[in-house]
Amino acid sequence: MRRWILPAALALAATLPAAPAAAKAAPDPAQAVKAQLKNERGVRVAEISRTVTAKTSTRTRYHSGIQLAPTGPVASWADVEDASDTQSQSGQNSEPGQKAAVGRTVYASGPAVANLLPKDKVWIKLERDDRHPNPALATATKQTLNVFDPAVLKATLKGKSAKAVSGGHLYQGTITYAKLYEASKGYYGKLFDGAPRGAAAKTAISWKLWTDGAGLPVRLQTTERAKSGAYRNTDTRYSGWGEHMIITAPARAEVVEWKDRSRPGTANSVNDIPVADANPSTGQ
Repeated sequence: MRRWILPAALALAATLPAAPAAAKAAPDPAQAVKAQLKNERGVRVAEISRTVTAKTSTRTRYHSGIQLAPTGPVASWADVEDASDTQSQSGQNSEPGQKAAVGRTVYASGPAVANLLPKDKVWIKLERDDRHPNPALATATKQTLNVFDPAVLKATLKGKSAKAVSGGHLYQGTITYAKLYEASKGYYGKLFDGAPRGAAAKTAISWKLWTDGAGLPVRLQTTERAKSGAYRNTDTRYSGWGEHMIITAPARAEVVEWKDRSRPGTANSVNDIPVADANPSTGQ
């Protein structure tokens, strides 16, 4: 009889339903982004950002490229456009503009700075911007949730479950600037000139993050609200992760130094001038 025990057991097992396969864990976005931080690699950005205050409502569209390195973004270019539903104070929407950043140096060109440019120049070189932790990032996007820092991603996603969606996963939640500062004191400490305090520390960013099958961010939606009622919604899409990208400064012959500009001005920061129209050199 013993010789029939194994065949009988196998026959019985064949009639039972198979156990469900274990669900495949979602790739870690922090590790996926970390693997992309290589010299001369980059990512494309398409973004629409809306800022609403008690008196104004503006929408800005960005089409950008960000060059990466092991330390994060090191250079960028951005086509910037006023996409507001209503006309500006001048009666017309702003013409498309452009910014370029290489290291901590930022360049501007086009209608927004045209009255500062001599006739033979295309770009104005702004004075070195040491107030923002990463001018290359600030040039390319309005997002304050720094997805290019694995530590920030790790803190943001802590305790959050991935929901399977077509092509990847979706995460969502909120995080305060106090938590972001703990994750990246160098970045957010400089953004707030030290640790965020009071209302700034408690300000929460509501977010949704979509990732692809490899765990890389493909879309990020954020909303920030101030006590005054003002808020900003930013919807950013990322593509072309890992493409070869080298962004260089505009040709010296096309650039005028800020101190040599044609007319006096007050704007002197990557965030002060909505800029415009010529392309920096990029290598694909």
